[in-house]
Amino acid sequence: MSTNVTLEGNIGGDPVMRFTQSGKAVAAFSLVTSKKNRNPDGSWGEDTEETWYDVSAWDALGENVVESLRKGHNVIVTGRLYMDRYTDKDGNNRQSLKVTAYNVAPSLKRWRWTRDDATVGSSAVVQNDNPWGAPAQDDIPPF
Repeated sequence: MSTNVTLEGNIGGDPVMRFTQSGKAVAAFSLVTSKKNRNPDGSWGEDTEETWYDVSAWDALGENVVESLRKGHNVIVTGRLYMDRYTDKDGNNRQSLKVTAYNVAPSLKRWRWTRDDATVGSSAVVQNDNPWGAPAQDDIPPF
């Protein structure tokens, strides 16, 4: 059984790109979610309720994750959550939480994201000097 989830957490290690035998790209990374409690003095205490997830992102999403995100980045992941049950090499029954990502995005709650290489598909996005003004017709990238 699986369920759709939205998780906010930190990437536990740099995402790793792998390819299936048929050449399909899949990125894998760990995600940790936790809860912080306030101390009586108002400061933030230690992380509690830490939960780890193994996340996979396929195709272009996986390629973008590997190119854009690193260990420690705070991200929002939406996807399908399921429990993977298996037997380890010592014969012990194990289980892990896995997410097949539909989307992965940087969270802007704790850090500012900057775009060094702004692209849409293969067409460059033209930066308008007045971001609130309407772009010229030739400044709109084709989709």
